[in-house]
Amino acid sequence: MNNADMKKMLIRASIFTVLSVTMMLHRSATKHILITDAAGQDVDREFSSESYNLLIDRNVSDRQAGKLTIPLSKSVSSDDIVMEDRYMDHELRIYIDGREEGFYLDNAVVSDLDIFEDAICITENETGSVCLDFKLDGIYANESSLTESSTIEVRFFKPSEEYDRVVVIDPVCGGSEAGSSFDRISEKDIALNVALALKASTDKDENNDIKFYYTRLSDVSTDDDKRLKLIEDTEADLVVRIDADTYADGADGIRAYYNDEFFLRSLNNAEFAGNLANACMSSAGTGIVGIYPEFEDDAILSQAKVPAVKVSVGALNGSADHNRLQDKTYIMKLSSGLYQGIMDAFEEMK
Repeated sequence: MNNADMKKMLIRASIFTVLSVTMMLHRSATKHILITDAAGQDVDREFSSESYNLLIDRNVSDRQAGKLTIPLSKSVSSDDIVMEDRYMDHELRIYIDGREEGFYLDNAVVSDLDIFEDAICITENETGSVCLDFKLDGIYANESSLTESSTIEVRFFKPSEEYDRVVVIDPVCGGSEAGSSFDRISEKDIALNVALALKASTDKDENNDIKFYYTRLSDVSTDDDKRLKLIEDTEADLVVRIDADTYADGADGIRAYYNDEFFLRSLNNAEFAGNLANACMSSAGTGIVGIYPEFEDDAILSQAKVPAVKVSVGALNGSADHNRLQDKTYIMKLSSGLYQGIMDAFEEMK
């Protein structure tokens, strides 16, 4: 290789290096923060008793208009940030593992939004780790990203503004309300397990354009008023309650209950119940015990003004259901059936 060829090769290598570094910096500057979808599920963090109101600067630039901009100390990276969207409580928490104690005593967050009812900084330790807690005046979806100027930018929007299809998933009971139980398994636990499996499936499906909201994702109490408020505030298109129960006949299989008062577009509640029951039957290889109207006995079904169905995924005291409802593979099959039934329902609603 002569000198001219070597010179050309070095120039090409230099250009490639510059382009690679530029792309890496661009990706780093626009990196999205992972938001923990935690309806009623606390992130495991330790709090001290010290807190103070955040400074809010209302003087925004054109770039900052309509957003919440949060400054970060220079030592903070994306790995030091966890965001917890507590939409059931109209609250957004941002956990930052910082290195500068009292950073937010001197550095204001910037926003011209009027959706904040409260904004406080809770200290977690003496090294600068904090929780920024924003109380909102309603339910908002959000998108967050890091900027190259060491800030977090959060955009808020109403779910109906961003999503064409919204579903509320409601695992029944929770917390002190265990529901029915039989031989060490309870209604609240089975309902939650199916909801968590459904969430795992929908989170992996990058092709769906459905926004799922969950009334709970842990063993917490959630009252009917909060459940109905979530349905109303998200302008949900469909509501699916997840249930398991004990039955006098002990029959194994799927039962679906629906509100026979309301319907939306071309889909009524009985059809929606049929979609869900049939999809669960096909996916899990179980049977259907029945599909029944239930209006007054269920506060959520009776008051939801969109297609709403409660699916009992099995009999806790059933000869087959008792064991398979404790099988993770079977739970995953049930959740896949619910997901397919929801997709089928939206197809009919077109």
